[in-house]
Amino acid sequence: MAGILAFIVVFGLLVTVHEFGHMFFAKRAGIMCPEFAIGMGPKIFSYKYNDTQYTIRLLPIGGYVRMASKDMEINPLNAGMRVQVKLNNRDEITHILLDDKHNFQFAEELEVIDSDISEEMYIRAYRLTDNQEVTYYFSEETYFVEDAELERIAPLSGRFESKSVWQRFLTLFAGPLFNFLLAFFLFTILFYIQGKASDEPIVGQVVEDTPAEEINLESGDRILEIDGQKVESWSHMTSLIQQGQGESQELLIDSDGQQRTENLEPVIESTELPDGTVNERLIIGVGAYFENGIIAPIWWGIQETVSSMSLIFELVVRMIGTIFAGTFSFDMLNGPVGIYKVTETVAAQGILVLMRFTALLSVNLGIMNLLPIPALDGGRILFVLYEGIFRRPLNRKVELNIQLIGVLFVLIIMVLVTWNDIKTFFL
Repeated sequence: MAGILAFIVVFGLLVTVHEFGHMFFAKRAGIMCPEFAIGMGPKIFSYKYNDTQYTIRLLPIGGYVRMASKDMEINPLNAGMRVQVKLNNRDEITHILLDDKHNFQFAEELEVIDSDISEEMYIRAYRLTDNQEVTYYFSEETYFVEDAELERIAPLSGRFESKSVWQRFLTLFAGPLFNFLLAFFLFTILFYIQGKASDEPIVGQVVEDTPAEEINLESGDRILEIDGQKVESWSHMTSLIQQGQGESQELLIDSDGQQRTENLEPVIESTELPDGTVNERLIIGVGAYFENGIIAPIWWGIQETVSSMSLIFELVVRMIGTIFAGTFSFDMLNGPVGIYKVTETVAAQGILVLMRFTALLSVNLGIMNLLPIPALDGGRILFVLYEGIFRRPLNRKVELNIQLIGVLFVLIIMVLVTWNDIKTFFL
């Protein structure tokens, strides 16, 4: 149960932050956002505020912000359909009443001849009071009214494609950007709570019933040499321990200015990974010394975020390279099932470990979404940059076909990765 709860919290946080980034910059640019959704599939919760429907959907496989655009507008008006409309003092439509479940009075009844809610924004119809053909245009703020609910029709000025290249770029980039900011926030909080592990070979803690306790190592002791080799850093010390292959090693230790020599024999620590494999390493039973500070954790948070971005980007590039080298395996990827199993294992190690894992996942989500695949943010950013460079948008039909191919590609990858996860963890 704890694993399921941890997965829901981690997944919900990552997706909510990512999509909120998109919506925040979209609304700042004046782009209407009819829906903000966490999850996919059937709706299980919804709440409407300021023309945006906030929904939680059943399947935890993503989320989205539906931004107003020409291609997203669905016209419920058909030729021969009878509707009522409310007009303002300029004879512009403010409300289109699709049923009789409303409290509007003095509405004009029409029989639709044709209509356009994508470009020209009008209704051409017969006015039933005098059977005259009329054409009414929409006001800047026009609503469909059905089942006593109002749904605003996006005006031309409130659509994605009407905004500048810079505004659209920021709106698309904001999702990954907010993931990076979330990682920075989590890393910084972690550094404030527990400090930052120093790379100096100084003992921070000693684990009970380990070789380190047997030779009376204490917090603050510095490891100067191992088998006569000077220890340069904590990472160098751990490397020297692994090189010893489990044999007894001689340590030169500085304790409060007093040097002493001790011999110890490292022990093997076994860790079972989520896929069932066991990782083994040699340890002596000490933890690193942690530094603390007031301002320093903010700088450490920036460094850790940038370092994580660099590492994950490098891993992604290597993975893409394996495709061309013919050595690619779906074991390199994790879908929702794999992420759930890893989250379950990490959550068992405590809230701080889970926070760090969430930060790394957030960086990973940001990097992956910036890949130049048409269905992802990176692919859409490419289309916007093309328009910015060549001063004209890509042919709409070509763009839609590329987007369709990208969506199919992502769906196929998701299905294959999910099946691979199921085989790995459950079969």
